[in-house]
Amino acid sequence: MLFRIALFLTACFLISCCTTARVAVSQPVPPRWEKTPECEKASGFVRIDISLASKTAQLLTQDGALLAEMDVSPGVPGHETPKGHFRVTEKLPLKRSNLYGQYVKKDTKEVVVHRAWEHQGPVPEGTEYQGIAMPWWLRLTDDGVGIHVGGFERGQPTSHGCIRCLEEAQKVFYDKAEVGTLVCIHEGQHPAPSLLNAAADADSHTKER
Repeated sequence: MLFRIALFLTACFLISCCTTARVAVSQPVPPRWEKTPECEKASGFVRIDISLASKTAQLLTQDGALLAEMDVSPGVPGHETPKGHFRVTEKLPLKRSNLYGQYVKKDTKEVVVHRAWEHQGPVPEGTEYQGIAMPWWLRLTDDGVGIHVGGFERGQPTSHGCIRCLEEAQKVFYDKAEVGTLVCIHEGQHPAPSLLNAAADADSHTKER
């Protein structure tokens, strides 16, 4: 009897360990960003290079000097981010989506329908539409694709076509960009060596010491 109890407790312990390990593995990976010492003082025209392969964006001077780099999140399957060369056509500190939003109570702003674009039937009584907030907005296309702040896990596509960014990092890109700034979106590698990889290598060497 004691032997069976011991086996049962051992099995429970192993299951608990495996479950804990699985939970640890599934923890979200936060996005990263880095900027060079020259970034703050840099002036003049810049360009933005976005790699869908690495899911990162680089801010570069016109002659190709790297100023900053950040992790980004492109569109999910079925809502892929378009590739090509674009120009920033609109620059706003805060834009609200015309396509994706919520129905909220007019008086309290309490959310009644979280995903208004999936709602069928009449607008709920006493509510109004409120588009999802997209801070530090840089528009790229007429049909609503842009670069803006949004939550995401590193390496995962999460948007409906836009490029989502970490707030602190996107503020830097936003401040340097202007209407007319060139934005290149592609599946290849960046033109400049990665700041993020260099920072990761430096951290690794520091820990080894």
